[in-house]
Amino acid sequence: MNICIITSSFPSHSDDIVQAPFLIDFIEGLMKRSHRVFVFTQDRNGTKEAFLKNVQVKWFRWMKSKKPLVILNPFKPSDCLRIVNLFRSGKRELIPFLKENKIDACLGLWVLPGGYFANHGQRRTGIPYSVWALGSDIYRHGKNPFLYLVMKRIIHAARGVFADGFDLCRKMEDRFGRKCSFLPTTRKLAKPDAPNGLSRANRRDRPYRFLFVGRIEKIKGIDLVLQSVALLKEEEPDFHLTIVGKGGMEEWARNFIKVKEIGGRVALIENVSDPALASLYASSHCVVIPSRSESIPLVFSEALNFGKELIVTDVGDMGMLGREYGVAWVVPPEDPVALKESMKRKIEARDKGETEKDVTKRAELRRLFNIETSVERFLADYE
Repeated sequence: MNICIITSSFPSHSDDIVQAPFLIDFIEGLMKRSHRVFVFTQDRNGTKEAFLKNVQVKWFRWMKSKKPLVILNPFKPSDCLRIVNLFRSGKRELIPFLKENKIDACLGLWVLPGGYFANHGQRRTGIPYSVWALGSDIYRHGKNPFLYLVMKRIIHAARGVFADGFDLCRKMEDRFGRKCSFLPTTRKLAKPDAPNGLSRANRRDRPYRFLFVGRIEKIKGIDLVLQSVALLKEEEPDFHLTIVGKGGMEEWARNFIKVKEIGGRVALIENVSDPALASLYASSHCVVIPSRSESIPLVFSEALNFGKELIVTDVGDMGMLGREYGVAWVVPPEDPVALKESMKRKIEARDKGETEKDVTKRAELRRLFNIETSVERFLADYE
């Protein structure tokens, strides 16, 4: 088939970990099965690389925004204007793109705006589509009365409906009355043979190394983890936190690190290449996911694949999976003191030589997060 992926989160280069990097593996899985893949997405500032061979990407023109689409506020005039322009421009350029490339099926990531465009394409051309929901579009927009009606229309007209979390699937079914299947957002991140200047973590290493990977935004809890570090520093254990990502709170984070004088305990770096990220995973002891709202973030499955210990907040499916499979310590959301205490206990457990007994369950959970399974499940609706 000729498959068009319609998304607001397409990576602009191969090492872009902010814009749904799992899509690269998903697309390669489709192409491995002899399907042709096209991508329809909004233009963004910065350089865009054609890093996927034989994949045509349409960066449609619109007003653009320096802020991520997910945090645009429709009640702010300038943001509202950009949102309206995004939908108008996308609708105008989508139909010619679908017809020109003889598209057989579309996949909308996420329900908004990707599913909106896919639904528009179906109504104008008859091309079937599926939608893949992310937590933010359902949790943030699903309660809005107007957007609820739009989303319900999109979901009910779709051939396949997926979500990247079990709790999110249940919420989709309860709110919209449509069967929803779990489709994990995961990717294959090769384990490095020789990390770039970093040694693989072992229990004797000092300092104890924590890792945060994600958008530098409030919803991802960047402020919470930094507050925890500031508290933990007062108790002077031997630890270090590496933060990987970009976002709207970068300046705040740098100022906080300076004011709290925790620069010696924290390294704040921007996006890194996949080999460098793999090295950081390999050399860390524990991955921290302090999100305020989440389904199952990509970093969760990446940490599992690298055999890392985890501290997660009790949001979305992370708490349930952490407890049921014994792969993570779970803390209440928006509680930097509880997060600090868990980080401290991780260090103390290392010093006492304690180990986690979760090898079998961890392997079982890893089998759930397989990109090949996601590809096959999407295609099943079109066979």
